Amino acid sequence: MKKNFNIIILNNSTQKNYSLSINKITLYTLSFFLISILLFSMFGLFRFISPHVKQNDYNKMYNYKNEVDDLFQLINLDSLIVNNQAIKQHLDLIPNNKPVDGIVTKGLHEHSKDHNGIDIAAKKNSPVMPAQEGMVVFSNTLNDYGNTIIISHPNNYYSVYSHLEKSAVNERDYVLTNQIIGYVGQTGNSNGPHLHFEIWKNNHILDPRDFIKDYKLNDVSIEEHEQ
Repeated sequence: MKKNFNIIILNNSTQKNYSLSINKITLYTLSFFLISILLFSMFGLFRFISPHVKQNDYNKMYNYKNEVDDLFQLINLDSLIVNNQAIKQHLDLIPNNKPVDGIVTKGLHEHSKDHNGIDIAAKKNSPVMPAQEGMVVFSNTLNDYGNTIIISHPNNYYSVYSHLEKSAVNERDYVLTNQIIGYVGQTGNSNGPHLHFEIWKNNHILDPRDFIKDYKLNDVSIEEHEQ
């Protein structure tokens, strides 16, 4: 015969009695459940007061991860600032570097449009540099222009270098301002060694002397330019 335990609850206010009858197995089960909860609670409180070594390591790693994330955010912010500066510098680029040392002997024919650039007298085989960094879009012979290089620059600028003895670059090459792209010659329709140099923006012809001061100072074609 199973032994039962009776639990009696007395209510002094209403004078009512409540009784609960449970057997031995149920009592042991409830006792075990309550003791387990109490033990887990005590263990949790103990770990809160004195964390495990691995928990400390985890906390350190978590904090380190947060610090690293913050650091990368700063790095990305710095990179963004640097990139913005680089973009601004890129947008400020114009073809204002001197391709070759020499004297301007012929300017633009502003009225007849039969001479779209300036002629710069220079020693044969003098190195020619790009007026600005950019991509070579043409490097070949071009009718009366002889050996010619055309470079596409940032901000829709183009520059033309003609009558070259030879070219040192190929189409699709990206060139920098300190790079030799060719050498002064007299190929094509030319009476002597010189560089024919043009600057365009989109489809508008520009005067290189407005970009490069040395060519405006060393210009013997002033009268022709002012006509």
